Amino acid sequence: MRVTGTSMAIEARTGATGDVLVVRGELDLTNACELADALSGTTSQTVVLDLGELAFLDSAGMRTIDQQHRRLTAEGRRLLIVAPADSRAAWTFRVAGFSDTLLHESLELAFLSAAHDAAT
Repeated sequence: MRVTGTSMAIEARTGATGDVLVVRGELDLTNACELADALSGTTSQTVVLDLGELAFLDSAGMRTIDQQHRRLTAEGRRLLIVAPADSRAAWTFRVAGFSDTLLHESLELAFLSAAHDAAT
């Protein structure tokens, strides 16, 4: 499935390890609701939000991610965020004061983290 907005594209896929949403372009006030809809459409226990290719992320996008993270947690599900340390998304999360434990360097590391948590 591919969702495209004004300046953002979301590629959604479901695999054996969970739902993965890859977000490209710019996530801002004009399209944050599209990300919320895409996250709301997931069904897996583990949802990975890959922001490594995101060029811009504003406070509306951050708020949407935070709200969806809280919603998934309340449902007993898990949101993992992929934002490599040198990405714009990781920088924005750090400036906003989000915990580094929420961010993962790659899809592989996010899924390893999920597998580790499930085993403990």
